[in-house]
Amino acid sequence: MSIENMFGDLHSIDIMAETKTKEVLLILVCNGFIDGTPETQTALLDKMEGYLKHIHSEKFKNEYPGWPVILRVTFTETPDQLILQLLYKCYAWTDDLGVSLEIEIDGKKAVSYTHLRAHETSLHL
Repeated sequence: MSIENMFGDLHSIDIMAETKTKEVLLILVCNGFIDGTPETQTALLDKMEGYLKHIHSEKFKNEYPGWPVILRVTFTETPDQLILQLLYKCYAWTDDLGVSLEIEIDGKKAVSYTHLRAHETSLHL
């Protein structure tokens, strides 16, 4: 599967919504099986970086001053374990930028390292 089929346009935000509790929810949609190749990992990080740059733009800050931001990376299928390991390492990156990172796999949130490890383990059973 091509990078574009997995992640769509790397330079655009897939979904952005405002919650009733005044949070901004950014959703990065990953379609199909996301393999762990270096090219795929780089593309995912590039797309995430675009989201993070957007929330630090003057336009965004003026429109949503002080609003908490959630970046939800959602997968339609369980991704390769290398992708899960990569995303676990991204928690510190997003936290440093004041963004809550959420991982959603097949409609279920996996927000902790333990949960991500459970997905990795189930892949090996």
